[in-house]
Amino acid sequence: LKACKAELEAKYPAVQVRTEIVDFSKFGVKDTSRISEVLSSIEVGVLVNNVGISYAFAQWFDELTDAEVQSLISLNVESTTWMTRAVLPGMLQRQRGVVVNMSSAAARSPLPLLAQYSAAKGYIENLTRSLAAEYATKGVAFQCQSPLWVATAMTFPGSKVPIDERATLLTPSATTFARASVARIGNGVMVSPYWAHGVYCWAVQHLLPDWLMIRLALKLHKQVRFHPKNKQKMEEKKTK
Repeated sequence: LKACKAELEAKYPAVQVRTEIVDFSKFGVKDTSRISEVLSSIEVGVLVNNVGISYAFAQWFDELTDAEVQSLISLNVESTTWMTRAVLPGMLQRQRGVVVNMSSAAARSPLPLLAQYSAAKGYIENLTRSLAAEYATKGVAFQCQSPLWVATAMTFPGSKVPIDERATLLTPSATTFARASVARIGNGVMVSPYWAHGVYCWAVQHLLPDWLMIRLALKLHKQVRFHPKNKQKMEEKKTK
């Protein structure tokens, strides 16, 4: 956070940057009250809920540990829910504001062996659509952005290729995606801001039936699950 703050202040001297340390793996009512108090002196115009976690690799649901199951709920579902609760009263009082929730293309169709991640992102999508309808006449807008892959260290763990060189047509760099993402804020409720991701999401929803997507996902994720390095990881996981 300190490094990010310094980078922003160096690039944009006129912008004030504040940071707050939050553990979103253990975020609840008390934390919401604390954040609400921290933000009480700030007019939050845009909240971007971008906290999330996926599986370490594709696995059957029963292979996940209790801690992994809880993390998938806490980081993907609870963080967005409680942070929205923290800023919404101020936005309603001012009758303006935008909440942007980051989902995933993984929510657009069933994903065997990534079931809980897909389900958690589905929660984000339906929460956003519902809240957008609730507050449409009260000056507060809600938007859900559903990307596919973005070239980051998290997307390609263990890769020896420099992060900036990992980008492809379907996997934009973080900078490219961020520009597309910011450009779409306030424009539509359900969006996939990077154009190639938008084409994919449209195809999944309008052209490809669920049975085909499930078959393709199951085949791909089984290959990931039984990759030699992941088989070894699973054996190590079982011994613990």
